[in-house]
Amino acid sequence: MPMIITSISEWRKGKYLISLNDEPVFVLYRSEIRRFNLKEGEELDQVTYERIVNEVLLKRAKSRTLHILDKYDKTEKELRDKLKEGMYPAEVIDAAVDAAKRGKYLDDLRYAVQYIYEKSSRKSRRMIEADLLNKGVSKECIEKALMKNAEDNEENGSDPESALILRLIKKRCPEPDEIDQESEQKLYRYLTGKGFEFGRIKRIVSLYREGSI
Repeated sequence: MPMIITSISEWRKGKYLISLNDEPVFVLYRSEIRRFNLKEGEELDQVTYERIVNEVLLKRAKSRTLHILDKYDKTEKELRDKLKEGMYPAEVIDAAVDAAKRGKYLDDLRYAVQYIYEKSSRKSRRMIEADLLNKGVSKECIEKALMKNAEDNEENGSDPESALILRLIKKRCPEPDEIDQESEQKLYRYLTGKGFEFGRIKRIVSLYREGSI
């Protein structure tokens, strides 16, 4: 199927959106439009399209990728979403992502391990898992990261989730003897609502009431 340049419309900051067969495909500067002699209503041949991809878009996407990852670590999905916002074609995004992976700039497992480490003192395991899934990290990758985090905690003799549960209990009930049957049920509802496991909550509440922790 021939590629017809159906529109060249101003996009933002001196950039122009090129639509092929009525579908927005990529963005170029005016000088680049002149360089490749692109005109509305004319056909874009495959050779010229590949030149645009290889000589302009791919280099720009790789540069943009490094700029994005230099500021903040991202998951693969987050990076892809950012590049899609820049109107890069799918094959250009794939190539830029692959290059970032090869260069070790992009690694979902590394991201997940760091995210769990940073958030485990403020969020439950379930909430952290949900966050990572929303960021596009695979379940397999999350499980590996959680296992790595658990091994590190065991090695260091720490339990961030239990410490967080205890901190939240103390915040709502500063004194153990304040916890009666009603307030205990409220604690269970509050903490399970934050994604903590009921069994762990019950154990820590019991130890707190006994004055063991």
